[in-house]
Amino acid sequence: MTGGERARSRQMQRWVSEVFKPAGVGVGVTVLASVIPFVGLLAPAIGGGVASQVKKSGDGSGPRVGLITGALVVLLSLPMAFFAVAVAATVSPIATVGVLGMTLVGAVYVIGSSALGGYLADELGEGHRSSKDATGQSTPAATGGSASPIERLKRRYVDGEIDDDEFERRLERLVAIEGAGEQAGDRVVENREQRPNRQETTAPARER
Repeated sequence: MTGGERARSRQMQRWVSEVFKPAGVGVGVTVLASVIPFVGLLAPAIGGGVASQVKKSGDGSGPRVGLITGALVVLLSLPMAFFAVAVAATVSPIATVGVLGMTLVGAVYVIGSSALGGYLADELGEGHRSSKDATGQSTPAATGGSASPIERLKRRYVDGEIDDDEFERRLERLVAIEGAGEQAGDRVVENREQRPNRQETTAPARER
């Protein structure tokens, strides 16, 4: 297997584990919620939100996962839509056009609501994580002291839990909370310059 084939294989595995599996869970939740009275109209948004939370990546991909969840729901409902169109075709052309229009509007609503649910769940989860980073200063660190939110953020970056863009975004948010004006800007620059190196930090651990 060549390097390109291995890369494509890893990318496919990543899509399956990080997108399609959460989307599958969201589809199941959508179907279950759709049969509950007074909740059926919100079922796509609920399913998209659940799919976003199942992913738990914090990389802002909630809307994408929600959109795929909604698209899968629409695909699963296509046989029923075709049956409804076939029945309408036996009645009149006007009925056929009406059913097709309702099917199209329903598909757009399901996909849009699911993507919105994924976005809202992603934002709520991000706000919760940022709040924990900003207010959890009393949590004891592994060395026995108390680590600041920025230090914990650096540890998460070193451990590979977040990528470069996420590190930058959260760092700026934390600095904005802790200070303002020129002092805040200076701290952003200072912490960026002091960003830990993952390879240098994890190399001793691998050697041990």
